[in-house]
Amino acid sequence: MNTFMSSSNHLGRLRAHLQSLVDDVREWVELRLTLVQLEIEERIEARLRQLMMRLLVVVIAGLGVVFGLVALALALGSWLGHPGWGFLLVALGLGFVAAVLQAVQRYLAAAERHNLAPQEAERLA
Repeated sequence: MNTFMSSSNHLGRLRAHLQSLVDDVREWVELRLTLVQLEIEERIEARLRQLMMRLLVVVIAGLGVVFGLVALALALGSWLGHPGWGFLLVALGLGFVAAVLQAVQRYLAAAERHNLAPQEAERLA
């Protein structure tokens, strides 16, 4: 009977240790998942910070370009005798740049549609 009690006692301790191990593994997995979640959140926050900084740079650069174009228009207008002429010239210049960019975009789209490299498309044109 003593052997039975001793065996039962060993099984009880083994069961307790096994339950403790299962609890520890469960806690470790939960902590690991939390760590992975925090790492992902940190990466997302870093990307958002980079995006916001780039957006800020683009907005400030855009404002600089707008003010530069206004200054150019006013300078041309002063040189030509009326501010309207300067703004007209700047608008025509921007329209020309837009037309060139549109032509380049169409050319690249046509080359892509035909699966040709830009050099090959230029040779065929």
